[in-house]
Amino acid sequence: MLVRLDAVFEGALGFVLLGGVATGALEGSDFSVAAPALVVVGALLLALAVVIWSGRIGLRALAVGNALGAIAGIVWLLVDPGLSTAGTVVTAVAIACLAALAAAQAATLRA
Repeated sequence: MLVRLDAVFEGALGFVLLGGVATGALEGSDFSVAAPALVVVGALLLALAVVIWSGRIGLRALAVGNALGAIAGIVWLLVDPGLSTAGTVVTAVAIACLAALAAAQAATLRA
C-alpha cells in the first residue's frame, strides 16, 4: 500500500507542476527556475509514478529516496530566498509528504 501511495503522491505532484504551469498558477519565478524546468520535472514525476506503481522500485529505495528528497527540499527552502509564497507552499507540502512517506516506509521495513 505504501508503494502505491508513493506513486500517487509523485503523480499528483507532477500534475500540480504541469497544471500550474499550463494555467499560469505556477511560474518559473515561483521556484527560481525557468518554467520549462517545471514542465520537465512534472513530466519526470509522472514517469516516476508509473515506475513506482509497477513495483520496479523497492520499499527500501523509496524510503531512502523520499528521505533524501525531503532533505533536499529543506535545504532549498533555507538557501533560496527567491521562492514565492506559492513556491514555498508547494515545496513545504512536498517536503512534509516525502518525510511522512519515508518514515512510514522505514517503519514498515523495521517491522
